[in-house]
Amino acid sequence: TSQLAIGDAIAIATMKYKKFGKLDFKKFHPSGSLSNQLKTVEDLMIVKSKIPFINENLSLEKGIKIINQKKMGVVITKNNKNFTTGIVTDGDIKRLIQKNKNFKNVKLKNIIKKKPISIEKDVLAAKALKIMNEKKITSLCVYSNSNKNKTIGLLHIHNILEANIS
Repeated sequence: TSQLAIGDAIAIATMKYKKFGKLDFKKFHPSGSLSNQLKTVEDLMIVKSKIPFINENLSLEKGIKIINQKKMGVVITKNNKNFTTGIVTDGDIKRLIQKNKNFKNVKLKNIIKKKPISIEKDVLAAKALKIMNEKKITSLCVYSNSNKNKTIGLLHIHNILEANIS
């Protein structure tokens, strides 16, 4: 481990001397341990059709189908303008089923957690992991350029763990 630390120290000193930034290092040494620690949320998030989106006006029954199809443990609800309105987790659904036997026709917009915990795409994945641990959650909605109302990706804790980020 100390040999790795010495190697990292030499690499960092060389980077400073040559004005070679962290992002340059990550680009040219993508499999190194330092590069792993420099991975951003954007590097690991799922995007496009893999995101478990659903319209907030649909039923919980349809939401459950999306959760099962996408295998992420959550659905992200959107309104008719494609803005993120909330999130429903499989845990939320389990708790609802215990209270309400007639749950299938419940509208998602009536049970969502509004303003889901989100993160900007350029944040380091290690910081995202810290947030997930502190909040005891497994997924973060990802946004770009301070536009929290528009989810562009979903970061799941397994994406971070598979990338060897701690």
